[in-house]
Amino acid sequence: MSDSLMQTQAATPAEPYVAAAADKPAVRRSALRRSIAYEFPYILMLILGLGGAILHLPILYWLALTPFFGLVCIVAGWRNFATAGSRMHLIWSQILIWCALLVAIYVLYSSGVQGLTFNPNANPLALVTLLALGTFVAGVQARLWQTCAVGIVLFLAVPGIGWINQSLIFLVGVSAVVIILGGLAWAVAERRTNA
Repeated sequence: MSDSLMQTQAATPAEPYVAAAADKPAVRRSALRRSIAYEFPYILMLILGLGGAILHLPILYWLALTPFFGLVCIVAGWRNFATAGSRMHLIWSQILIWCALLVAIYVLYSSGVQGLTFNPNANPLALVTLLALGTFVAGVQARLWQTCAVGIVLFLAVPGIGWINQSLIFLVGVSAVVIILGGLAWAVAERRTNA
């Protein structure tokens, strides 16, 4: 009997103790990273909306951006609705909101409405205003305060974008002054640390 016990022990090599996965502390991302990851779709919506207006991107950009905003509203709003019926209502209402916005963009920029001639700076501003309105309404319907906030920020940015477009030379000058003053401050700080 002792021979069989010896054979069993000889057959299994002695392995060092390896901690189980449960013994390892869970690696948690920082609160800032989690917050940024959670808010990323809304930050991306702001960047794409404001960037398109500042860069005067063509109408096709806005036509592609509108369904993206709708998709973000559906995906983000999904967790606010528990039943299948309410989720289907979310999907259909978002589709209607964003299709209405696409129709408004089409009507505004179709050849049949050429009596409304905008100057080149007004086109992106009109599109951002439409996008802001659609985003706010979609956020209210999807119960997403973040999406409502994106709509409000886009709407409030319209006068600022208009001012930036008309004051580009002034902004370049101010930027140059800030860079020069920053360089001087850095040089003074370097001399103090080296002295």
